[in-house]
Amino acid sequence: MKPQILKRWIGGAVMALCGAFGATAASAADSVRVGAYASISDAPLYIGVDKGYFKEQGLDVEIVQVDSGPTMMTQLVSGNLDASGGSPGAGVYNAVRQGISFKIVADKGSSLPGHGYFAFVVRSDLADQIKTPADLRGRVLAVTGYKRGASSEVTIGKLLSSAGLKENDVKQTNMSFGDIVAALGAKKVEVGVLIEPLVSQVAAKGIATIWKRVDDIYPSQQYGALMYGPGIIKRPDVAHRFMVAYLKAARFYNQALANPSMRGELVSILTRNTSVKDPTVYTTMVFPGIHPDGTLNTAGMEEDVNWWVANGRMKEKVQLKDIVDTSYIERAKKQLDAAR
Repeated sequence: MKPQILKRWIGGAVMALCGAFGATAASAADSVRVGAYASISDAPLYIGVDKGYFKEQGLDVEIVQVDSGPTMMTQLVSGNLDASGGSPGAGVYNAVRQGISFKIVADKGSSLPGHGYFAFVVRSDLADQIKTPADLRGRVLAVTGYKRGASSEVTIGKLLSSAGLKENDVKQTNMSFGDIVAALGAKKVEVGVLIEPLVSQVAAKGIATIWKRVDDIYPSQQYGALMYGPGIIKRPDVAHRFMVAYLKAARFYNQALANPSMRGELVSILTRNTSVKDPTVYTTMVFPGIHPDGTLNTAGMEEDVNWWVANGRMKEKVQLKDIVDTSYIERAKKQLDAAR
């Protein structure tokens, strides 16, 4: 074989081998399906995909939108989802009592100081009449998830008890967030519990005034969490690498909120992926708290369980040690901190 022909043949063989190795590397990425609600508290998931943090960990992450807690739980325990965001409410804890296997592994939304993402709003024409918790007696309060074990029920319970009021001292009614806004505008309810950006929007339109944010009533309440299902728990190395990327994204989220030069990138990611599509909305709303280390308020979760049991949302108490596994965030934090 002539030298030039031999050289071309060797070059082609090398390129073919490189292509083969590249294809092998690409196919070696571990697939992870993750449930999300397209909410702002899902930010670490979207950031992790957008900025390539999951790819850095050799993961091919697919985010699947879920629309309800029961749907999320069904898909998680069946293995259709490996992980998912969700609310650690009474329904989740009741599922544990029924033998459903999953783990709560990291924070995905809490009322950290300065992050009162939920708020009590008072109809504008009643702002001078409802000033203290005691003024809620006999009032019509609209809330999402009433009598269904929602985290907001515990918040309301704390607010009422601070004035010596009981649950039946207020006329609570269950409504979706959108219906609460409409009911406030039509003067069918007097007080509502809303989520951002609706809180800021009703205030801007003069429909209601912002009365109390949840971080003032129940600081660091755990209203969102990342959960691992059997599919990823059985792959401990994948579960670890996923958490490393998740915490890296959570840290970016917090840095971007504190740094104006980074905030635009965060808003761009959120407008593309969440249900809040108007970038101007982010200039006035309060963002949910997401702990940069994924730390869960387990003491608060225990307190919530006790409230739900005492108020008939749960038949009996569950042991959080059997549900919460902080080992993933602890190990991931050590790795990220060591890499600084």
